Amino acid sequence: MSSVLKNGSYDVLKGSEINNTKTSLIGQNESITKRYEVLKEQLEIALKTKDQAIAYNAFLENQLYKAREEIKRLNEEINQLTRK
Repeated sequence: MSSVLKNGSYDVLKGSEINNTKTSLIGQNESITKRYEVLKEQLEIALKTKDQAIAYNAFLENQLYKAREEIKRLNEEINQLTRK
C-alpha cells in the first residue's frame, strides 16, 4: 500500500488493516485451538485403543501358551498309550 494517500486517510486505512489482521488472527487462533482439541481427543482414544489391543494380545498369547502346553501333554499321553 502506498504510504501517501489523499486527504490524510492513511492512518484510518492503516488502523482498519490492523483491526482486520487482528480479527483474522483471532479467528485463526480459535480454529487452531478447536483443531488441537479434536486431535488431542483423537490421540486419547487412540492411546486407549492401543492399551486395549496390548492387553488383548497378552490374553491371546497366554491362551496360545496354554494350548501349546495342553498339546504337549496330550502328545505325551498318546505316546504312553501307544507304548503299551
